[in-house]
Amino acid sequence: MLSKALWFNRSIWLQHFRNIGWIAIVHLLLLLAIVPLPIMMAYTNGKNQLDYLRGLKNVFDISAPFQGMLVFTIPVLLGIFLFRYMHVKQSADYMHSLPFRRESLFTQHMMLGGMILLVPLVFTALVVSVLCYWLPLDRIASADIVLWIAEVFLMEMFVFAVSVFVGMLTGISVLQGIFAYILFLFPAGIFVLVLTNMRYVLAGFAADYYLNANIEKIVPFIRFIELSMRDFSLQEAIGYLFLTGLCIVMALWMYRKRPSEAANQALAFPILRPVFLFGVPFCFMLVGGIYFREVMNGSFGWILFGYMVFSIIGFLVAEMVIEKTWRVFHKWKGYVYFLLPMLLVGTVLYFDLTGYEKRMPKLADIEKVYFGDSVSRFDIDTQQRENHSLIEQPNQFLSSKENIQNVYIFHEQLIANKPTLPSPFADTKRVVIGYVLKNGDRLIRVYDVPTDPYMPFYKQIIESNEYKQNYYFILREKEVAPIRQVTIMMGDERFKEIVLSDPKEISGFMEGLKNDLRQESAESILKNHESWGTIELLQSDGDIIYVTWKKTYANIEKWLSRQKLLPNHR
Repeated sequence: MLSKALWFNRSIWLQHFRNIGWIAIVHLLLLLAIVPLPIMMAYTNGKNQLDYLRGLKNVFDISAPFQGMLVFTIPVLLGIFLFRYMHVKQSADYMHSLPFRRESLFTQHMMLGGMILLVPLVFTALVVSVLCYWLPLDRIASADIVLWIAEVFLMEMFVFAVSVFVGMLTGISVLQGIFAYILFLFPAGIFVLVLTNMRYVLAGFAADYYLNANIEKIVPFIRFIELSMRDFSLQEAIGYLFLTGLCIVMALWMYRKRPSEAANQALAFPILRPVFLFGVPFCFMLVGGIYFREVMNGSFGWILFGYMVFSIIGFLVAEMVIEKTWRVFHKWKGYVYFLLPMLLVGTVLYFDLTGYEKRMPKLADIEKVYFGDSVSRFDIDTQQRENHSLIEQPNQFLSSKENIQNVYIFHEQLIANKPTLPSPFADTKRVVIGYVLKNGDRLIRVYDVPTDPYMPFYKQIIESNEYKQNYYFILREKEVAPIRQVTIMMGDERFKEIVLSDPKEISGFMEGLKNDLRQESAESILKNHESWGTIELLQSDGDIIYVTWKKTYANIEKWLSRQKLLPNHR
């Protein structure tokens, strides 16, 4: 009897269902409008829509963005309205005066919320099953529908649990909704804010490398939309189950401790006040730095100004939310407690007291180096190309002893010079240097520097045979299929194309082209000298390679002149 009373009391369930039953109805109607209705509309629109129906791979393929909006709206509203009584003093006193322990009330509310989310899902799935039986939805099987129920319910319970958890932290329903959506975006948001600002104060910090590491996986909404392409992995499902359970357990613990007087208060627990007063100005400060750098194109001095101004605004906003009044300007001393640790952290980073900027592996421990202007290929250990693409590959791994040493020396010079944050209008080039050590460890640094002062270092690397073979795909003899046709397209539309199909002509032209590529200077590669046009190389396997015909390619000019092809076209 005690266990039954813990999770079910007829009066409580009826009372709450009268208050929030409309959410279940809205949930069901929206599900029917988003999933089965588009199927029926497509079928009634005639034969032209049959291909659309046959192309559906799973239920998530049907209005995936709208499903995402529903999953991240209904559970939040459910969490707000189901525990709305906590935010009204009289209602809270009434509910907690009933002869039920708080654990019992909380359990019954969560059970009711789970049913409101699950029943419409099951009903919608039954409708979809009937449609799959009668309509040409060959690729959607019963297992796909069951999986859809499981994954949607898992995500909705996760969103619902987060909404309830946040509701325990505040005594204002509007703030519960706002804080819930902030919490969904917070992991990815704070990750982006911190890493982007680290780039401003730490020379060589590779923010883009860490930001490219599938950050969308930690944004629940984006991950839900991707379910149409790939299901949850076992690890992801366990992760969301764990987070859902953690939020429920933490919410129950806070519900037991929560005083009734917390109703109508911005923060339900006094211990949250310093966390809120520190967290809000900290996030505002990071946004200010990004704003003055990326939007206003400001120098480092303006970034510091942005830190100061936006952190002050954030502190005042936090105080206004807590006090529920704008008359908080006399509480400036609280900002000092925020400013002091920020100055300490800023000093440690700016003066590199951790030694991050000067950290380099030992030369003898390096297996190969990565050199280029982008971090995108640092986790790819093979030189790859795409069909029908330009052959230039500026981002590559170098393993010869000579090039490892050249890149190492270049990096030492960059550390010695400690390039400052360049002006957005300065003529700079990004330099990415990475190391793969013999024990498997990796280290990467990124700098934005002017090209001319470092040209001697560039020349030692870029003009090497290893770099040229990696940079120009057609210099790798064993990987290129025989060329069966060469088409020279002039940049001026007044001239016709030159087409070479004779094997001897192709052989002579390719020899001249390869010599030009091998002899090309670092200045020509880095500064993108003017070109006459584009060279299209059609391989015997059907792949096409495009080469820019630069004006510095003397061997091509000589060959075309000897063949009396050049004068007629230029």
